[in-house]
Amino acid sequence: MRTEPIIQLQQISKQFPGVKALTDVSLKFYPGEVHVLLGENGAGKSTLIKIISGVYQRDGGEMYYQGKLCNFEHAKQALAQGISVIHQELSVMPDLTVAENVFLGREPKKKSGFLDQAKMRRDTQAILDLLELKIHPADVVKHLSAAQKQMVEIAVAVSKNAKVVIMDEPTSSISEHEVGALFKIIRKMKSENVAIIYISHRLKELFEIGDKVSVLRDGCYIKTAFMRDITERDLITLMVGREVSAYLDRADKKLGEPVLELNCVSRVPDFDKVTVIVNRSEIVGVAGLIGAGRTEVLRGIFGAEPFTSGKMRLFGKEVRIKNPQHAIQNGIGLVPEDRRSQGIMLQKSVRDNITLPSIKAHTRFGFVDKRWEDESSKEYITRLTIKTPGNWSITKNLSGGNQQKIIIAKWMLAKTKLLLLDEPTRGIDVGAKFEIYSLMEQFTKAGGSILVVSSELPELLGVCDRIYVMSEGKVTGCLTNEDLTEEAIMHLASVN
Repeated sequence: MRTEPIIQLQQISKQFPGVKALTDVSLKFYPGEVHVLLGENGAGKSTLIKIISGVYQRDGGEMYYQGKLCNFEHAKQALAQGISVIHQELSVMPDLTVAENVFLGREPKKKSGFLDQAKMRRDTQAILDLLELKIHPADVVKHLSAAQKQMVEIAVAVSKNAKVVIMDEPTSSISEHEVGALFKIIRKMKSENVAIIYISHRLKELFEIGDKVSVLRDGCYIKTAFMRDITERDLITLMVGREVSAYLDRADKKLGEPVLELNCVSRVPDFDKVTVIVNRSEIVGVAGLIGAGRTEVLRGIFGAEPFTSGKMRLFGKEVRIKNPQHAIQNGIGLVPEDRRSQGIMLQKSVRDNITLPSIKAHTRFGFVDKRWEDESSKEYITRLTIKTPGNWSITKNLSGGNQQKIIIAKWMLAKTKLLLLDEPTRGIDVGAKFEIYSLMEQFTKAGGSILVVSSELPELLGVCDRIYVMSEGKVTGCLTNEDLTEEAIMHLASVN
């Protein structure tokens, strides 16, 4: 490993109107090293990597790249110098194929000058094989799942043979199997002396892949340490500036009667003959690899993609949910995997989002009860500690954790009895995660029930009473009590 840093930041500062995003941050990143950048949402991580990659211009301080003072004026300039970024928000082109995305702007040409489609497909397939990704170079990206799109984003970065690769939440929507494949690629990059700046809220994986960690808080540098010299609890305390409790204490909870009963429900080819039971006041998890059918089952319960066969009972009565509106009327709420496009109206106010599912009951002669709308939204902002200047604030300006709490708030206001959570803490910081877990506990203590899908196994083990495991569209087992282990889940998730 070289002793000289490939990137050196000295007293970097950045200010936006009314917000000081970074204050005198100094860091060094070395070739052949995975350097974890850690902090809560709003800590300044994204701003810092955007300065490194030329998206933002710094207001103060100096940046050295390969020993030379530099100032990238735009992202293309940084990329040309060997700095590649995997962004948290996907930047793949949905109407292009996987191969066209991987080689966008760098398409191989024949001697005649025409596009060499065959070479582009071959080279893309080689990268997909490295990532152990079962999709085809000719697949159109918009038809892929959120997790598969994330893997395409990773494939794009891998294909560029960069000197520095910045990974912003690369595992936020992929399963344990795909994480393992990604880590193989990262280790290969390390052996080739690539510097990797790695951002993730999944603390466990950082200890597996990281060499060093630097913590930011409120735009300020806090500490750098070797991963081997620090604990998970130390990191959490450094990030949030306080001690936080562990996962939920489920020991003394009393469960009630069945709320949801799925009996051999199917929608082939997504899933087949799935049987699941959720009791009152229970948190039930669904684990599995990408393509196992977990999200599709939740969407079937919610009526977004109804079941084609089998029976579903709610509160002891057989029902056939035809659409999401029918599900809401039956006391079901869904927090979807892709909250930004499916779960929330980013351009609308916090008030509009919280009250939307309940607004029909508070409308007379076409007029909404504005007083109810204002008071109800303020009540849930307070109850769920949503950090916002006011209920009039535009939702897109809030952090991911606060957006997620708004989605939960709207279902709580709507008196939802069964809450479906699909990757509920994806892409949100550790402090907000524990707040989400607390809200889940409050919901079930009040008599509600939760069915939760998560690719983060420690999360499922920490919050669930029981966990169903799916593989290739079928339920392969249900784990409880002492059987709840990561090893048992992965074994069932790999059953063919």
